[in-house]
Parts: sequence; C-alpha cells; structure tokens
Amino acid sequence: MDKNKLKKTAPDIGPFKALIVFRESGEMDNLFVPTLCDAIRQRKIDVRCSTEEFWNPSTHYAVIHFQWPEEVVGWNCHDPLAVHRLEERIAHFRSAGTRFIYTRHNSRPKNGNEIIGRAYDVIESNSDVVVHMGAFSHREFIELYPEALNVVIPHHLYQYTYKEDISTEHARQKLRLPQGAFIVAALGKYRSRDEIRLTVGGFRRTPVDHKLLLAPRLYPFSRQNPYPGKPLKRYLSRMGYHLLIPLLNRWFNLRAGASDEVVDPCDLPYYIAAADVILIGQKGDLSTSDILLAFLFRKVVAGPDSGNIGELLRETGNPTFHPGDKFRIGHALLQARRLSRKLKGEMNHDYALDRMSIKEVGTRYANLYNELAERKKEPRIQEINL
Repeated sequence: MDKNKLKKTAPDIGPFKALIVFRESGEMDNLFVPTLCDAIRQRKIDVRCSTEEFWNPSTHYAVIHFQWPEEVVGWNCHDPLAVHRLEERIAHFRSAGTRFIYTRHNSRPKNGNEIIGRAYDVIESNSDVVVHMGAFSHREFIELYPEALNVVIPHHLYQYTYKEDISTEHARQKLRLPQGAFIVAALGKYRSRDEIRLTVGGFRRTPVDHKLLLAPRLYPFSRQNPYPGKPLKRYLSRMGYHLLIPLLNRWFNLRAGASDEVVDPCDLPYYIAAADVILIGQKGDLSTSDILLAFLFRKVVAGPDSGNIGELLRETGNPTFHPGDKFRIGHALLQARRLSRKLKGEMNHDYALDRMSIKEVGTRYANLYNELAERKKEPRIQEINL
C-alpha cells in the first residue's frame, strides 16, 4: 500500500480529545457507536470509544459522550454503590472542565433495574447537552427536565458497513428460504412474551397465503444462559430451545431463533435483503435503528405509531399501526407489501441518504463536540449554535 497516499487521506486530528463511553471490543448487536465514532474521527476530532477510560482515565477529555447508561455501570448492575461512583466520576471530570453529551436511545432501562434507572437519572441531569434522535424524544424529555439543553440529530444511515448489493433471490438462496414466499423480517431482540405474541399474531393475521416470518431473535429460550442457582429454569430453557423452537417454527411458518443469540454482522444484510418488508414489533419508542437498516437496503417498514418510530414512519409514508393491535399489524403488512411493489423502498433509501447520511450526522456531532470544547470555561451553556 502507498504510505504517502495513506497520509494524504487520513484526517487531521483536532487539538482536544473526546471519549465515547462504550466498549472498545467484544460482541455487540448494535453498530451505532463504532460507525458514529469513525464518522466523527473523519471530521478531525480525536475521539475514542472506551468504558475503561471513563473509570480509569489515562488522559484528560474535553468532551465525554454517554450513550446507553448500561454501558457505563453494566447491563446487569446490582451494585447500589455504582451510582455513587458514577456521580463521583462525573464530578471529577467536570472539575477539570470536561463537558458531557448524552445521546438518548431509551426513555428508561428495558429490564426495569432500579439501580440502572438511577444511573439514567444521574446521566440525564448532569449532561450539558442531550441529543435526541427524534422530536418525540425531545418533547418527552423537556417535560422531565425543562432547563435541559437539547438538540435533535437523527440516527445515521449505516453506509459503508454492510454488503449492500445483495439480491433478494441470492439472500433467500443463502438462507435456504422459499423464493416465492412473502417474507416479513422482524430483526430486533424480543424481550417479552407480549412482544412475541403481538408480532406472531399480527403476522398470522396478514391475509397472504404463502408467507414466512423471519425473526432471528424472537424466542425467550437459551442454550447458553447458565441461570446460576436456577437449575429448573436452565433445564426448561434448554428444552424449549431444542424442542419447542423447531415445533413452533413449523406450526406458525416461522424462521425464528433465540433472543440471546446475536446475529453475525456478516449475516445481517442477508436477512434484510431476503425480506419483502420489515416489521418493527418490539416495544421501545426512541430507537429508529431497524428503520434505518431497512432504508439502507431499500425496504418498506411497518411499525407502531408511537414515539420516534411512529414519527419517522409517518413522515416517510410507511405503514403504521396502533401499538398492541394484532389486527392492524396484518393490515399494515399488507399495505407495506403493496408499497414495496410500487418501489417505495427506493424512496425510503433516497430520503435517508439525503437527510441521515453518516457524513451529515457525523459532521453535526463533530460540530457539537467542537462548540462544547471551545466553551469549556462557561459555567453553564444556555444555547448551542450548530
């Protein structure tokens, strides 16, 4: 490789350092942070991802950017002192002039953990700027924190991340799916039986004869979770994994797997490409990640008319349904099928490319970092000019 060419294309690094509090490596089912970090770096910001650096810093950071509070204290934290340590770390950094940003992915922790809920409170109330991925999140947050400084920056498109030139026929061949079926893909992790019943029930009510639901993270069974101290639960979970999953898949026309098994990033584009339409069936009003994945692959999306999800789907003319209504899901999927045949997926792709490109979103975050770093001496920032 031409080293001189490398030097010409590498971005110049800015005069301050920034930290995104997120694991540096390991298994992950969401590439939001790694792709965003790369995009910010391309805008000449010296930024790194690390949880360890937040707790044991080797350098000063002008800007610290929180994502999920669970990444800071642990996804299954039960230590009541963790919140106190978090408050101490924030105070330590702030005493040296550090500014804090928080990107709001969830309203509250999905597992209902009280300690993690308190970590949410600490991060929300101590951040200089809160970034929302939709207007709904913004409106919801200012009711809780009227004095907070907020900006809206949409979820970015996962460009240059996945293999995008996969035909539907090739994807179905690779995954051994029927070529002539109407295939609905539900890609996210399912966390409750209500979500499962809603998705499967709505799919079954779709008035199409030859159909299949592709849901790689649907079932609550596990072959990996040891369930410490709960041998009966471990036994039943593994029995469900090995016996019930194959039976249920056959009975209900599903190709579904266990919720705790992360889809390999190399396989994910094949799941999306194989589908006729994408269904958002899980609860969680703020994250539009699955919608952006669908738009990247030129797919039509049906999802609940709630939160950031509902706002984005309505704005782009994709079908919505009332949350919890199985019958309306079937109608929305049928509507999505019709729109797909009218090349609505191409329109979705063009919309996202125009407004949510990784370059555009990365630039907006980089501008936010720069402004906060430049204004570190102000006791309280009242407004942001992006």
